[in-house]
Amino acid sequence: MNRLDVKLSKLPLILAVLLGLFFVPVGFGLLISGLLKGFEVVPLGIGVMLLITFAVVVLLIRRGQVRSVKYFSDDGLVRNDGRSFAWTELNRVVDQVRVSPAGRKLIWRTEIQFKNGDSAWLIPPKVSNYPEVGEFVRSLLCEHTEVVVGTL
Repeated sequence: MNRLDVKLSKLPLILAVLLGLFFVPVGFGLLISGLLKGFEVVPLGIGVMLLITFAVVVLLIRRGQVRSVKYFSDDGLVRNDGRSFAWTELNRVVDQVRVSPAGRKLIWRTEIQFKNGDSAWLIPPKVSNYPEVGEFVRSLLCEHTEVVVGTL
């Protein structure tokens, strides 16, 4: 293997843009309306909450994007923020799973953790070539653990 690229889905970015097309104009409209009507609390509060909610969504999407794996190589892996990690520093792989009421497990996120405390993420719904990438991660020679992070 020379290089295995992780192909990320564009869906989260598209959905964030669509959310922004609604939240930002409506949020600013309510904010301006509340200020122009003599500091009315309700439209002002709703406007601020819409803008804060959109900002939080964008920050969460960005955080997931930056910490995700860009590609695997013979030497290690590279994250989307440009940081590279060597296989010699590999500590363990942790699958964070959610459990359905019927007991079915679904991988929410896979963390590839390194000895310096840093990690790289794989988020299965965002990776379009996850079967190939997941197979490679399962073949890594390190400790593999599973942590339940919630229920569906």
